[in-house]
Amino acid sequence: MKIRYFFLFLIAITGFIYSQTQYPLVTVHDIQFLPDSIIAQGDSPSPLNGDTVRVRGVVMTSPLVNPDTDRRPVMWAGARWVTYIQDENGTAWAGLNILTPDTSVNAQGTFFDLIDTAQVVEFTGVVTEFFTTTELFQLVNPITPVNIINQLPKRPDPIELSVTDFMENGQLKLSAEKYEGMYVIVRNVVSSDRNVGNGTFRINDGLGNFMFMRDQSGYFTNRANHRLVGKTDWDAPQDGTPINFIRGILETRTDGYYINPIYPGDVNITATPPIISNVRRDAATVAPNQAVKITANIVDLDGSVTGAKLFYHVNGGPTNELVLDRDVSDTTLYSATIPGVSGDSSLVDFYLWAQDNNGLFSTNPSDTTRNNYFYLVMNRALKISDVQYSPFGSGFSGYNNYRVQLTGVVTADTSDIPGFGTTALRVYMQDGEGPWSGIQIGTAGTKGADVLNLKQGDNVTLSGTIVENFSVTAIDSLTNITVNSSGNPLPNPVILSTSDIATKSNGTVDAEKWESVLIGYKNVTVTDDNADGGANNFGEMFVSDNSGDTRVELQDGNHSYHNNWDTTFNSNSNYIRVLTGSTFTELDGILFYSFSNYKLVPRKNDDFKGFVTDVEKLNNNVPDTYSLNQNYPNPFNPSTVISYSIPKAGLVKIRVYNILGQLVKELVNEFQSAGNYKVNFDASSLSSGVYLYSINTNGFTNVKKMVLLK
Repeated sequence: MKIRYFFLFLIAITGFIYSQTQYPLVTVHDIQFLPDSIIAQGDSPSPLNGDTVRVRGVVMTSPLVNPDTDRRPVMWAGARWVTYIQDENGTAWAGLNILTPDTSVNAQGTFFDLIDTAQVVEFTGVVTEFFTTTELFQLVNPITPVNIINQLPKRPDPIELSVTDFMENGQLKLSAEKYEGMYVIVRNVVSSDRNVGNGTFRINDGLGNFMFMRDQSGYFTNRANHRLVGKTDWDAPQDGTPINFIRGILETRTDGYYINPIYPGDVNITATPPIISNVRRDAATVAPNQAVKITANIVDLDGSVTGAKLFYHVNGGPTNELVLDRDVSDTTLYSATIPGVSGDSSLVDFYLWAQDNNGLFSTNPSDTTRNNYFYLVMNRALKISDVQYSPFGSGFSGYNNYRVQLTGVVTADTSDIPGFGTTALRVYMQDGEGPWSGIQIGTAGTKGADVLNLKQGDNVTLSGTIVENFSVTAIDSLTNITVNSSGNPLPNPVILSTSDIATKSNGTVDAEKWESVLIGYKNVTVTDDNADGGANNFGEMFVSDNSGDTRVELQDGNHSYHNNWDTTFNSNSNYIRVLTGSTFTELDGILFYSFSNYKLVPRKNDDFKGFVTDVEKLNNNVPDTYSLNQNYPNPFNPSTVISYSIPKAGLVKIRVYNILGQLVKELVNEFQSAGNYKVNFDASSLSSGVYLYSINTNGFTNVKKMVLLK
């Protein structure tokens, strides 16, 4: 222990000497703060985005369990160390995520791994944006040690908030951005949407408003790669569990707000409702007039089950109720039998309900609107469209976890979609040209190698289990693969409007029905060659046929087209650069879902038809991306120049605000062509101080600070 504190003393001395004069000292508030007028325009980056700064704050979580005896990370961020800091007396805009780019020798040289909770520490790093989250990457090149300023008795207490601070009447409140990265507590909520795979759940207030629990901490996850085995017995609460409180670090994402509990005790539960699990029917396929027995295990951990029922509908009709009977020999096993249905292709959906002696109840599934269990009554062989069909918006198949046999033609093999990085090889088959007609073929099990040998045009019959692989329905763990014939013609791409897929959320029926199907868009323009913006280039672009933007993934296919996600392609004549403004007479591919987005995945060059690049853009050096540059000079007196770039024509607004968020001057409010621009700001009539300036065009927003010194 003495050695550790000696190192901390060295950190304080060397860190102070090295960085004291190198970079400006700012506060967390300086990095995070945005006025309401800018927040209302969307989630803008930090005004200091891209700057190297020094910042001080109270450490809210240690990077490691124990740097001497247990060097496992507390908060998971891949092969990096991470912590969160907070302004000592901050009430808003006072939290920040700080992490190292890796755990290399250079990172160890910063002594980042030795810092501890409740220390006041000065970090030196680059302000950056990860999607909607502002972060600071500790500077490791050159090695820049952290600086221990003080040791407090304890870290700041969490800020008391309610779910309605983040969502009201089902609408996200953008103003809650001010709590990003801060330690918060929410009381008297109810859990739902339990995920046994990673240990997460949804937080509900009973008024239709919700947040999410995220499993970044090793104490609160079921994921093997960062679960703190031996330190935690965490499992997500059963749906419907009353939670006295949950506290942790707040994270903002595009789909809502997340709480990351850190240490044991951050989720407080005193009573649990009945647990309903292992819901099964006794037949995978159901024929007309065939009764179906439904079984489930139901237990109550802190009492007894006093009642259990099954509710079902036929073709969306009235609700029918059945009592779930307890098994004599296995008192946790309950069952009920749904009577046979005569109509061919009828849809039967159902859910289970149970109550305990404390009056607490639960359902399985928890969302009985979008996630009901269901099956089809059929007097014929099973087709891919039956297996893919998901009418309620959950994205799950009615045959999920059941073994089936399917026949179809391979539409993409491993030579078409070889994947990229950690993205796996993908094989697809299809048995028609309509909705729900395609499915991914998984490679798990002993037949995985045989799947990789399938070729485009093979007509195959497969026996396997239907699963959801990262929200994509697949037939996997195959026990039989029969190639009936080879060289068969492929189904024609189904031509859709880009608005049919657009940017719809997971499970949206209009988009979900085309998952794994060969589709195409006609006469499209590349509206943004980098769909994720800035430095976050994941090989995806937006295209539109004038009906709405949708994504196209360029990394996964085996073709020549790229959007500069790998800059080495620019000097390789075998590759073709796609720019904003480029056009195609047709784009074909397989519809895929990953990382919260549906996206078209072209397979080979043949899927790109009638490509025309924006030659004028190339010749005139029109920018590839949107940007708002730091004003020059800065500080200034009395005028300064603001420059910006727009790769696509549109209405551009450049505005200046004071530090209170009040509009000072509108510099630009006009339609402008793609290009690079400069505008002069004369502040002769204004007093000295800090001002903010923003850009808003084509959905792109950014904001930066400038200083007027008179």
